[in-house]
Amino acid sequence: MRKPLMALAIAGCLVMSVVGGFVPILQGWIFFVLGLYLLATEFETGRRWVRRARGRWPFLNRWIVQARDHKWAPRHLKEFEDLTDPTK
Repeated sequence: MRKPLMALAIAGCLVMSVVGGFVPILQGWIFFVLGLYLLATEFETGRRWVRRARGRWPFLNRWIVQARDHKWAPRHLKEFEDLTDPTK
């Protein structure tokens, strides 16, 4: 039951990130990074996707670092960064 709910939460975060791109009040990148965090911590395939994406697109790596330093960032974002660091 946990995996389907997590998949639904990931999809919701990614949808909110797209909505946040169009609504100036909503910060879409926070939801995008949160969705990636959930994807990488729950699914091994997601971890590989995020690791490859961070290596391929430097702006994504900058977003993750920026989100890690944000005051509303989850406490476990450092774990996410360690799991998906393309240099490791």
